[in-house]
Amino acid sequence: MTVPKITMKVLQAIRRNKKPLSKAELVQITGLSLVTITEHVETLIRSDLVMDFEVGHSTGGRKPRLLSFNAEAGYIIAVDLESTHVHVGILDLTCSIVVSRSSLIDVAHGPKAVLEQIKDLVLLLLDESGIDHSLIKGIGMGVPGPVEYSTGLPASLPIMPGWDRFPIQRFWDQYFDCPCYVDNNVYTMVLGEHMVESVSEIDNFIFLKVGNGIGAGTICNGKIYRGASEYAGNIGHNNIGHDLLCYCGNRGCLEALAGGRAISRKAELIAREGKSKLLHEILQRKGKITMDDVKLAVREADPVMVELIRECGFQIGSVLAGLVNFFNPSLVCIGGSVTETGDVLLASIRQAVYQKSLPLATRDLVIRSSYQGDKAGIIGAAVLTVDKIIDDSLIRTKEGIYSFSYK
Repeated sequence: MTVPKITMKVLQAIRRNKKPLSKAELVQITGLSLVTITEHVETLIRSDLVMDFEVGHSTGGRKPRLLSFNAEAGYIIAVDLESTHVHVGILDLTCSIVVSRSSLIDVAHGPKAVLEQIKDLVLLLLDESGIDHSLIKGIGMGVPGPVEYSTGLPASLPIMPGWDRFPIQRFWDQYFDCPCYVDNNVYTMVLGEHMVESVSEIDNFIFLKVGNGIGAGTICNGKIYRGASEYAGNIGHNNIGHDLLCYCGNRGCLEALAGGRAISRKAELIAREGKSKLLHEILQRKGKITMDDVKLAVREADPVMVELIRECGFQIGSVLAGLVNFFNPSLVCIGGSVTETGDVLLASIRQAVYQKSLPLATRDLVIRSSYQGDKAGIIGAAVLTVDKIIDDSLIRTKEGIYSFSYK
């Protein structure tokens, strides 16, 4: 039997609160009676999903027990897959990172080879953390492209040959007895950023990812906005009037001018022409220029590369300005691998937004770098997964105790 809605309401109230709660506080939060709260809390305590522990402050009479979500009732495998690298983590049920690791990867090698490489990383982390396989309650995975959210199947994308409708869940079924949830990684990133305490109270904000791809994840009225076809936020394919060919087949896309691949290509051309002494030396030594080399050049204040990043940031900010005018967020957080070039990119994005947006749209707007940094993707993948397994995968046993279950 599935979990009654009232039990779910109590559990979610406890889980989403950052501090331990008393039953009296739960009454205020949920609007339920103390008798109802007590009944469902006792069941959740027996299930090990909720803990009651240290004594709180009394307002008179017997001191209350405090309640909190049991973060160690299980663990989540979280994967943030980009086109050239992957970040993998094991997180507890409050979405706190226990252990994580990054690795270079190439999604163009196809789903089987890439997922095998990720699986090896996961097994390494499990061994490192000492967490038993049986404690893994779910797998969350963000991928660099559109996903049919209801099925978890990736959609066709030129940079990901062979991934179209590949059953990622079926792959993980070979190794773990738990559900797997897949989403576009710009959506997992915005969920991860929304876990920050100061951000969680903001109902309308944007997470802008600037990596090889450029995309925007949006929290609208407190909920993630996906759009009619679950494709919202692909601002990297807004036309900005140049003639460069994008991998999507169109010309003029923002991503083709200011995405990580485009920046690396421009940097290599600059190196070949000898306009940057530092990059020319790197090219002579390595035979190619990567985004890491670009980050180094900007950190070393190479004037040509600083100007390139400034130009790219202004183009990105010009597109973001339209989104700010339309959506009127109170916060824009900017993350992704290209933001590791430092303050130059952020400053030029800000300049363009404030210059090209209407004054009322930017009056209360804050534009800043991501609080979560490169961890936003795995934290968000864990958030997605914990929300889903609590909503979908809790069952009632014969003893009336709730526990995680799958299949």
